[in-house]
Amino acid sequence: MSPLLKITLFFFCCLVPTVVANTSAATYSPQIIAFFSIILVAYSIRFKVTPVSLVTLIVQLIVFTTGGLLSPLLFLEYFLLFSLSFQESPQTILLYSLILALFLSQTLISSHSLIYLLSLVFISPLAYLITQKFTQEQNHKLETLLWLSLELKQKLLARGDTKLAKHTDDLIQELKDND
Repeated sequence: MSPLLKITLFFFCCLVPTVVANTSAATYSPQIIAFFSIILVAYSIRFKVTPVSLVTLIVQLIVFTTGGLLSPLLFLEYFLLFSLSFQESPQTILLYSLILALFLSQTLISSHSLIYLLSLVFISPLAYLITQKFTQEQNHKLETLLWLSLELKQKLLARGDTKLAKHTDDLIQELKDND
């Protein structure tokens, strides 16, 4: 999926809860959340994958209908941004947090809520650093597996050391199992 499509989808996942929270549909928000939750569970069971946009929509509905920046469930937004940071590029996460801050700014009523709003924007660099570290760790693991499976094993087999080659196979399998 293209980044522009992902950002547009995230925008609509913020727009729909804003409309629901600011209209008479807010009285039906528990039913709306339950409806989308049932769709999420059914989709996850049927296709063995969880659609991120549906999870995003449910989290946004919960937070927006319980008070936005003043919601006691605002921490769900932090979890959402962190989980998305492992799946998306840093630029996309920054745009996600800016879009989220834009929609949540409608509930900005005091300097106390301004701190929460700014924290959502500043969580992006933290999420970026965590994503970078995670990516480096994955690349290092991949390089280790490639070196073990290609270079070391070939050199050991060329020397006729099949016992050590067998141990490298065991090590490779152990590294794969730890994923």
